[in-house]
Amino acid sequence: MRRPSARTRRLAAAGLTVLVALLVSTRWWDTHRFQVPVLQAAFPVVGALAVGWAALLLALRHRTAATVLAVLAALVPLLLAGGSLRSDTVAARPGDQVVMSANLQYGRADPAALVTLVREQRVDVLVLVEVTPDAAAALRRAGLDRLLPQSAGSPRTGADGTVIRSRHPLQTLENAQVPGLFGSPVARVRAPSGTYVVKGVHPYPPAGELVAGWHRQLRDLGRWVRAQPTDEPLVLAGDFNSSSAHPAFREATAGLTDAHRAAGKGWVRTWPVGQRVPPFVQIDHVLQRGGRVVDAGSATVPDTDHAVVWARLRVPG
Repeated sequence: MRRPSARTRRLAAAGLTVLVALLVSTRWWDTHRFQVPVLQAAFPVVGALAVGWAALLLALRHRTAATVLAVLAALVPLLLAGGSLRSDTVAARPGDQVVMSANLQYGRADPAALVTLVREQRVDVLVLVEVTPDAAAALRRAGLDRLLPQSAGSPRTGADGTVIRSRHPLQTLENAQVPGLFGSPVARVRAPSGTYVVKGVHPYPPAGELVAGWHRQLRDLGRWVRAQPTDEPLVLAGDFNSSSAHPAFREATAGLTDAHRAAGKGWVRTWPVGQRVPPFVQIDHVLQRGGRVVDAGSATVPDTDHAVVWARLRVPG
């Protein structure tokens, strides 16, 4: 195979640098037009491809300044997507609360596998997204009611149902609902270690004609968060259909701590699971304010395209 000329390699390195620079710039472009949110979701993937291309240039012994710039530029998306690899957590102790979120993909997720995971992780609060009446019945038969008997929100057909299940008493806060197609229940959890408010989150996906609604719902979510009193811990969990690469997500969740980033988990990927395209973006989150993160993790459940995410939180009494 003929080796590319020096001029061709220089142009390739320069083009890569420009491409990554444009990609990085979209991270701060808060718009729902021109499919920019889709490009932002792919932020770390393009960075990984850019790193591979830059490594190829180096393997070809092309060590010009343009190649060095290409390597540095290619690392930016990965560093921004991965966040801190240093853990900022506290040691576990009795009374810590485990909050889990699971998108059931139109109610198709394996109920027995999910209930087993809830039991193994000793979950205190479970946020179920895309839970249908049939899925709720299947979870009941699998034993979820014995583990998490308290409930807020309602199963609905399609992707509309969002439900909060709890081991501890729940007080539904219906007046705190955010209007929207998908359910978004809010409840106060009365745990032995203290009370805290949990909101199940599921805005529209940023695709096609729904992208404007996605952007509006994240703006509404941010206003709702800022309106909540700060003297009680607040937890948001669910399928946010957005990642830290989306400016609208960062604005909506300003002042909240992402449990996985606090636990130093780096680049968590929760979607799409079990598809031809491997998982590349974290759109499922557990966020908190007013407490501390003890640990966080993720797991897979058969028959859903989302990973399950969970966080162990210290809730002050």
